[in-house]
Amino acid sequence: MKFGHEFQEALRKDDFPQHWVKSAIAYSQLKKCVKRVQAELSSLGLDAQTLKQLLEAVEKSGSSTHVPFQYTFAGDENAFYPRLVFMIDANDGVPISARLSPGTKDYLENLALSQRNSQHQTLATQSQSSGDDKIPCSHSSSDGSSSIVEGTTESDSLSSGDSSSSAGVASLQGVTDGNGTQLVEIPLTSDSEFFHLLKSEVSSLDALQTQEEVLATKEVADLGKEVAIVAAPSTSVSQSDIYRWREIIELYTQAKVFFSTNERDHGSRNSTVAQKQFQWFLVELEKRNLLKQFKRKESAAVLNRFVQINMLLLRNLRFQEINRLAMTKILKKFDKRTALGAQSSFPELIATGPFLVHTIARAICFKVNEELLTVVPQLNDYLCPRANDRHCPMCRSDVVMKADSSMLNPPYVKPSANSDLNAANLDPALMNFLKQYFPKEVKIKQKENERAIMIDQFGPNASECVVM
Repeated sequence: MKFGHEFQEALRKDDFPQHWVKSAIAYSQLKKCVKRVQAELSSLGLDAQTLKQLLEAVEKSGSSTHVPFQYTFAGDENAFYPRLVFMIDANDGVPISARLSPGTKDYLENLALSQRNSQHQTLATQSQSSGDDKIPCSHSSSDGSSSIVEGTTESDSLSSGDSSSSAGVASLQGVTDGNGTQLVEIPLTSDSEFFHLLKSEVSSLDALQTQEEVLATKEVADLGKEVAIVAAPSTSVSQSDIYRWREIIELYTQAKVFFSTNERDHGSRNSTVAQKQFQWFLVELEKRNLLKQFKRKESAAVLNRFVQINMLLLRNLRFQEINRLAMTKILKKFDKRTALGAQSSFPELIATGPFLVHTIARAICFKVNEELLTVVPQLNDYLCPRANDRHCPMCRSDVVMKADSSMLNPPYVKPSANSDLNAANLDPALMNFLKQYFPKEVKIKQKENERAIMIDQFGPNASECVVM
């Protein structure tokens, strides 16, 4: 199946919102434009095979002085136009390459003469109207390349190979350089139609991505508020869903759905891998029966909303991927049919838009972690004591054991943090916070602390008091 059919099938069956589909790359229409560009070039004797032969001849000769032609984009992403410029002999108007057909050579000779006469008339008019004002003139630089000078401004030559020199190429029409060559622009219309249509499609996708990111960010912010309500600590642990939500968030963090921090596969995930990781998360929720363990009926609705947000992000990631692929494919087809080499230069021209720069999924993934981890704190964030800092209740036994001079390195404390450990290191506010959000863990730790103190005072064989 050809890509055009695959692309349309993906847009149809992947359950994308209708306004997304309307913003998708118009691949079929762009494909028709490519055919018109191909036909226009062929009518001038500049078909893809001919242009390839010109480039191959230069590559084989190893010379970069006389590039037979260059295809560039003048301007910037907001206002640009493509330019095909050929190099010809300024003395007789004959193209530098001898591989062109007689008809094409005659066309370029006449075009060069026309552009040269036009520029001479322009210069004469400027000279008469400006008097002693400076006017553009050609000169040969020390390295033999030609440039246009107005005051102290120098344009790049065609042979520089720099894509940023398109403005310089524009200035060099009809001008000879030290090597006796002239640059002639081929007036094409269909290629401009193709690239402006493609730019319009990309701009539409940029606007869509920006809009969807704003909406998704609001959705996540609202979700964070809802989770804060259903996962709020309660005076009765049996009436709170904080432990269920903590487990859900821990599973989601482990899944690393959209972005991996592992050394082996670090970076953003594609839609296939992201879908696989999200499916693992859903399976784990089912295995642990978390949905049925909720104490508050609102929690199930909030979890469902969380799942729906992730499914929307997965669809958006998939939508971005297939449209980026469509752009790559159509540019590849353009180069195959024309040999103009736009596949690398055009994306550079429009590379600042959100469609090409980043994915919504990654940005919203960080937002999800930020919102949910704030309202449902994780125990791991409070297990490690910090040197010379106020210690939490999870490590307060260290303060007690430090009173015994024989305990030089109490557990859970780094040696560098032990030198000045005392009761002042306890943080009452943090102690209350942990009792509120981690009631089970604090009770377990309290028993461990009491047991450690008893062993310290009465020995390892001591047992708890028994009421007779």
